[in-house]
Amino acid sequence: MEEKRYIICIDDEFFILWNLKEQLKKVFGNDFTIETAESAESAKEIIGEINEAGEDIPVVICDQVMPGQKGDEFLIELQSTNPNTKKIMLTGQAPAQAVGNALNHGCLYRYLAKPWDANDLELTIKQAIDSFYTDKSLEQKNKELEKSLFFNPETGFPNFESLIRVLSKPDKTFQNVTIVLIKIVSYPNIIKNFGIEIYRKIVSKFLRMLSTHLKDEAKVYHLYEDELAILSENLETDLIANVEAFRLLIKSDDILLDEVSFHLQCYFSSAIGREDAYYKAKLALFKAESTNSVEFVPYNEDLSTDHHLQNFQLSQKITRAINEKNIVPFFQGIRDNKTKTITKFECLARIRDKNSFLVPAVFLDLAKSTGSIRMIGLQMIDESMNYFKDRTFEFSINLTEAELEYKSFSKWVAARLAHYKMAANRITFEILEDISFSENKNSVNTIRELKSIGCQIAIDDFGVQYSNLSRLLEIDPDYIKIDGQFIRELPHNQTAALLVKGIVDLAHGIGAKVVAEFVSSQEIQSTIESLGIEFSQGYLFMEPSQNL
Repeated sequence: MEEKRYIICIDDEFFILWNLKEQLKKVFGNDFTIETAESAESAKEIIGEINEAGEDIPVVICDQVMPGQKGDEFLIELQSTNPNTKKIMLTGQAPAQAVGNALNHGCLYRYLAKPWDANDLELTIKQAIDSFYTDKSLEQKNKELEKSLFFNPETGFPNFESLIRVLSKPDKTFQNVTIVLIKIVSYPNIIKNFGIEIYRKIVSKFLRMLSTHLKDEAKVYHLYEDELAILSENLETDLIANVEAFRLLIKSDDILLDEVSFHLQCYFSSAIGREDAYYKAKLALFKAESTNSVEFVPYNEDLSTDHHLQNFQLSQKITRAINEKNIVPFFQGIRDNKTKTITKFECLARIRDKNSFLVPAVFLDLAKSTGSIRMIGLQMIDESMNYFKDRTFEFSINLTEAELEYKSFSKWVAARLAHYKMAANRITFEILEDISFSENKNSVNTIRELKSIGCQIAIDDFGVQYSNLSRLLEIDPDYIKIDGQFIRELPHNQTAALLVKGIVDLAHGIGAKVVAEFVSSQEIQSTIESLGIEFSQGYLFMEPSQNL
C-alpha cells in the first residue's frame, strides 16, 4: 500500500482556507492529501494522527493571527514533533517579532504575505517538498551509514566502534563503568569444521541468550567475530556475578542449532574505568588466554607493569594516525660522490603525534605485529610520490614483507605513478636485509614486477641478516647499501675496510652501484671515496627533515 503524503493548511478564515486548498489540489492533484484546520489545536490533532500512522507531512502552511495559540508559537511547538517538516507562514498581519521568533525557534522555511502570488506560492511549496525529501533521503542514508559503522552486519549488535564511542563520551553521573570481555576460543574450530555461516548463527544465538539473561542491567556488544563485550554502570562485582551465572549456564548446556549441539569455550575478563576500560579489560583477556584460565580474570595494575597497556595504546595511536593520514615522510639526502651534490633522497616514515613525531624505532615492531605496517607503507609511498611529483630528484622508500607479499602491489605502484605522471625510474625501492624470501615466495615475483615497470631496486643494510649470493641472483639489484656498522668502523678497523672493499667489488661486478650509510665524519667519507663508492648518506651531509 502506497504511503500517504500530507500538506497541512491552517487559517481561521474559511474562505482563505478553501481557496488555498483548491489551489493546492490543482497543482498537486492526488499526489498529496490536503488537510485544513481553523486553529492550532485542530491542526495538532490532525498532525498527531498522521504521525501515529507514520506518514509524511512535508509542508505545513500556517497563519499567524488565529484564535488561541498564535502561528509562531504553534510552529515552534511543531518543531519538537516534526523537525523535518517545512514550515511556511502565510499571513498579512504578522509582526516582525513573530516572524523572527518562528525563524529562530521554529525553523521557519519561508514567509509569504497575503494576498499571495499564486505562482510564488506554488514554487515555494514545490521547493519545500523537494527540500523535505532531500533531507529525508540524506537522513536515511546517514542512518544506514551509522548502522554499517556502528553495528555488526551479521548479528545486528553494536560493534567495537560503537563501544569506543560510548566509552569516550563524558558522563558526569558515572565516572567509571564496568566492562566484561568474552573471547570465544571455539571460533577457529567451528569455522574449520562447519564454516562461517554456521558460526555466525551460533554466535547470534549466544548474543541473544546473553542479552536475555542480563535484561536491562547491561548492554551487549559484538566487537569482532570472536570477541564480545558487556558494558554496565553496575559495580564490577555485581556484573561479574551476573555473567558468571550465565557462564555456568552455557558450560552445562550446549547451544543447540538445528539439532546439533555446540559447546562454546570462552575466556572472560573485566575492568572498570571510562576511556581506558576496554584496554584494561583487553590486557586481562590477554592474561586469561596466556594462562588458559577457566575463571574470570579482572584487570589489576600488575598487568600493565610490562608496558602491555602502553603498547596497546600506542597501537591504537598508530591506527588513528593511519586513518587520519598522519603518516609523514621525512627526507635524508644521498650525496653523489662524483658531483659532490645531493641528487637523491631516502623517504623515512614518521608518525605525527601532536607537536612531535614518532620514529620507526618506537612504532615499527608494533606495526608489524598488528599488520598495520602495510597501510603505513602504502601511505608513505603515496605521500612521497605526491611530494616529489613536481621536483626533479630521485627518491627511495623502504619496503617490508607486508608490501612484498601483496600480490597486486606492483600494479598499485604503477597506478600511483600514472596518477602522479611520474617516471618509474625515479623511485627506488629498498629491500630490507631482514626479509626472508623463503617464507613468502611471492616477494621475489613482486620485486621482479617492480623492475619490469621501470622501478629501481636496492638491497638495504647489506652485510647482515640474509646477505648471500643467491639473494643477489634473485633480486638483481640496482644499488647495494652497505650496513652502517661496517661504515662506522672504516677508518680504524682493517677487517671492516676489507669487507667493505669486497662488497664494493662484488656490487660493481654485477653492475650495481653502492651507497654507504651512516656517514658521520669527513674521515669516513674520505675512505669511502677512496674505495670508489658512488653515494654517501648520513648526518655528515643531512639529518632527516620534513622538508628539503
